[in-house]
Amino acid sequence: MTIVIAARVRLTLIAATMIALAAVAGVLLAQTRTQGAGLDLHDGWAGAQRPPGQPVPAFALRDQDGNTVTSASLRGHPVVFAFVYSTCRDTCPAQVQTIKGALDRFDSDNVKVIGISVDPAQDTPKRAASFLLKEGMTGRMQFLLGTPAQLAPVWKAFAVQPQRDGLEHSAHTVLADGHGFQRIGFPFDQLTSEGLAHDLARL
Repeated sequence: MTIVIAARVRLTLIAATMIALAAVAGVLLAQTRTQGAGLDLHDGWAGAQRPPGQPVPAFALRDQDGNTVTSASLRGHPVVFAFVYSTCRDTCPAQVQTIKGALDRFDSDNVKVIGISVDPAQDTPKRAASFLLKEGMTGRMQFLLGTPAQLAPVWKAFAVQPQRDGLEHSAHTVLADGHGFQRIGFPFDQLTSEGLAHDLARL
């Protein structure tokens, strides 16, 4: 009888150990998948949270096709704001391709992508349209243009440094929610398609 009880206790301990090991393996697998996706989440977000209640500034700017886009017209949609210039050959194309990859992952027509010029002296409607065509973003992104006086308040509100001689622009990507508030920011070196798609899904 004692042998039977001991055997049952041993089997129970073995079963409990196996369950515990399975639970640990599940946690480790979940962590591995998150890390493998390149996501380092902070309070559930891949990007850096912007100060609460920080609005998208009021603006009315023309895009590459001459259409007027206002901040009010973007309400009701999550918006990806990218600060780029049409003659850029390194950071801007990489930034836009990363955004394109996020859109492909997220697969939503509800998201608006807005490029805002940081080099108004060089950015013309023709160059902006060519940039979008080259990056495969025609119809998926609007490139907003303007004078330095028109763009300066927008740069300031997003804390962006424009392109200047000897000084590279701030290659930031900012996500805004459908209520017109800035929510998440990605510096260029922290922007990934996976992280951007994750945060867009949360918005």
